[in-house]
Amino acid sequence: MPARGIDPKTIPERFRRLLTDNPVVDHMEMEVVSYGDGESVLRFPYKKEFAQYQGTVQGGIQAAYADAAMAVAVTSLLPEGGDAVTTDLHIRFLRTIMSGPVIARARITHRGKTLLVGEATVEREDGTVCARVTATNMIVTPRGT
Repeated sequence: MPARGIDPKTIPERFRRLLTDNPVVDHMEMEVVSYGDGESVLRFPYKKEFAQYQGTVQGGIQAAYADAAMAVAVTSLLPEGGDAVTTDLHIRFLRTIMSGPVIARARITHRGKTLLVGEATVEREDGTVCARVTATNMIVTPRGT
C-alpha cells in the first residue's frame, strides 16, 4: 500500500520507489501532505504500538518520522534515477507526544555535490515542536552503473 496523499501514477519514479515499495512506510501509515524543492511535510497517525508504557511516542519512532521527512525532501532534489542514504541524524527531544496525528517537516539547508544537509521537526497536530533534528544524506550511485 503506498503512502497516503499521493497518486503513484502522477509521481516521478524516484518517489514511487520511496513511497510505494517500502514496508516501513506502510507500517507507519505515512501520509504525504506536501513535498518539493527540498521540503516536505508528512503526517502520521498516533499508533499505540509506537508508544512507550507512559503513552508517549517512542523516541526512535520520532527519529524515523523525521528521517522519512528528510528522505522525501532529499528525493525532491534528486534527478531521475538518483538515490541517497542517511549518513547522520541527530535528534533533540523537547516535549512528549501522546496523541496524533504527528507531523514531520523537513527542509534541506545545504546541497553539495555528494552531501545534502537538512533540518526537521516532529510536531504535535497543533504545531508544538516536540523534537528538532539535523541530518546529512549522501547521494549514491547504484552499483553497476
